[in-house]
Amino acid sequence: MKKNILILSVILPGMIFSQTGRVGINTENPQNTFHIDGNKDNPSTGVPTILQQANDVIFTNTGQVGIGTTTPSQNLDVATGNVRVRTINTNLGNGTTDKRVVADANGVLKTIDNDDYNFFHTRLAGNQTLSSDALTNTVLFGTPIATSPFYSYNTSTGVLTFNSEGLYFITYQGGFTDFAAGSHLLLGIINVATGQYIGRGSSWSALARSGTVGQISNYTTMINVPNSGYQVRFMAFAGTSGSAVLLGNESGASGSGNVTNLTIQKTR
Repeated sequence: MKKNILILSVILPGMIFSQTGRVGINTENPQNTFHIDGNKDNPSTGVPTILQQANDVIFTNTGQVGIGTTTPSQNLDVATGNVRVRTINTNLGNGTTDKRVVADANGVLKTIDNDDYNFFHTRLAGNQTLSSDALTNTVLFGTPIATSPFYSYNTSTGVLTFNSEGLYFITYQGGFTDFAAGSHLLLGIINVATGQYIGRGSSWSALARSGTVGQISNYTTMINVPNSGYQVRFMAFAGTSGSAVLLGNESGASGSGNVTNLTIQKTR
């Protein structure tokens, strides 16, 4: 009994029990079930200002905890500042099963699966004959081998929709065959809305090419996607004969493998 009396004598001087059943430390105006006013600067009535809340900790009747805010909207709501876990570097994760932690636009922490990364990669599954009209030669890539929520690709139309604004690094490779000597080889990126190029790379082939081993052309660039829903298509062109072919795979005596492909990475 003596121990209980001693403890109460220490706690009671800084603790206030309001008529609403709320408990406040350093405040006679607790805003929820248990409210600590670290700097003793809250008003006796009304709601503390944002500045006054900055040194408060609160526990609500729904089990939520607010640090620097008296109105937490999540189980743990930190108004400003960083969160530190001192021994986190000793806890090794599993890269194949663990999820990544990200923050949304409101600062709410969430997890995403390892599959939700920022890469997009697709390949031309079969050969595609190219016409003499460069702007109509939309390359129809196959189902993406790697993708993420940043991208939506229509394999029927060849239209790629970006689902998030930002900067995107693009690597585009094509293998050309069945074209005449001196042909103009072109890889391009076209804005679907305007029908105009937003990126293109050209080369000239001094020699004719035919068969299953083609002339490789590469194009690398970075584009600025201004908004979600922005659409592009990828084109290829080889001369004006209308008989050039874009190879899906190159084939030789020692085997075959993909040659025409597209890789995109969101950088920010």
